[in-house]
Amino acid sequence: MKKKLDIINAAERLFYLNGFHAISTDRICSEANVSTRTLYRHFHSREALTAAVLETRQDRFFAALPPPEHAQAVSQMFDAMADWMQQYGNNGCLFLKAWGEYAGEDAALAEQALAYRYKMRDYIARTVEQALGKQHLALADAVWLLFEGVLTSALIIGASQACEAGKHAALQLIALSEQA
Repeated sequence: MKKKLDIINAAERLFYLNGFHAISTDRICSEANVSTRTLYRHFHSREALTAAVLETRQDRFFAALPPPEHAQAVSQMFDAMADWMQQYGNNGCLFLKAWGEYAGEDAALAEQALAYRYKMRDYIARTVEQALGKQHLALADAVWLLFEGVLTSALIIGASQACEAGKHAALQLIALSEQA
């Protein structure tokens, strides 16, 4: 099991920094310190490895988020994003990279990459509902857009500033909605 995780972790790092198609299987094996045979014993194809990388990253990211029922979930999800970028880097979104590279050639991987976005949107809708005590889909989409925008903004102004700005804007929108 350790070798499988080593392969996933190596592939994730390389894919995140270089893109999916730019990295050879040999490079992944070298980084993970395994043979090609070991890689294919754990993953029947390159696509299966890519799917495992996306699943592992999604699970890890959602585990870092507070439960949507938490009273401070909206605020804390931006803090979690800042911590994530500090720990894993600020090179954009791995899921957007995957969608961009696989949208025209592998429907299953493109769908998996896009499914992350749907799951994130749903999570944010639940956090906003908890904060307001009622469902407000338009506001949830506005907060979701802010959260998504943090990734791009972080490239320009830095992760901490982008996350703080997103958090501040989201909390202001929620406060204004509570007053209305």
